[in-house]
Amino acid sequence: MPDRRYEVRVTGRLSQRARDAFADMDVSEVTAETVISGVVHQDEQLHQLLAVVQSLGLHVVSVQQLAP
Repeated sequence: MPDRRYEVRVTGRLSQRARDAFADMDVSEVTAETVISGVVHQDEQLHQLLAVVQSLGLHVVSVQQLAP
C-alpha cells in the first residue's frame, strides 16, 4: 500500500494526555472538533490509529483519505 494521508475528526477537544497518544500525527482544533491527520504507510497503521481513538473513548465524526 502506498503512503496515504488520512484525517480523523473527533468531537471535543483533547487533553494533553490524549494528544500525546497521537505523537506522530498532526493534531489541531476546529470549532468543537479535533482533527488528527497524518501519513499512514500501511492498512495496519490505520487500524492502529482507530484503535487508539477507540481506546480513548473518542467519538469519531469522520475518517477520510486526503488527496496527496
